[in-house]
Amino acid sequence: MPSEKKRFSSEYTMLSILEYLCTNAEDMPVTKYHIISKLPGIKRQRPDRISKIMDTLERKGLIKSIKTPNATYYSRTEKGYAEYSAWVRSFLDFSRSVVEG
Repeated sequence: MPSEKKRFSSEYTMLSILEYLCTNAEDMPVTKYHIISKLPGIKRQRPDRISKIMDTLERKGLIKSIKTPNATYYSRTEKGYAEYSAWVRSFLDFSRSVVEG
């Protein structure tokens, strides 16, 4: 039987990244590599897809980037935390409960 690759929608991935930045990386900005390596399921996503998602989150004002000569770091904004607290957390909890059965 071939292995089944699980690919999340861009929207689910985007909200999962915002959740990670709001819950696990509150006090320190993190790199895209850090996000990809720490989030379950994100490791299977193409890096260019993650870059587009990060750009979208930043354009919407939900995260901010800090560019250094060696890397770009990301952190949540107050708007991002407010959105996460208002509805993203509940949506992700619901989505995960449906998938898990």
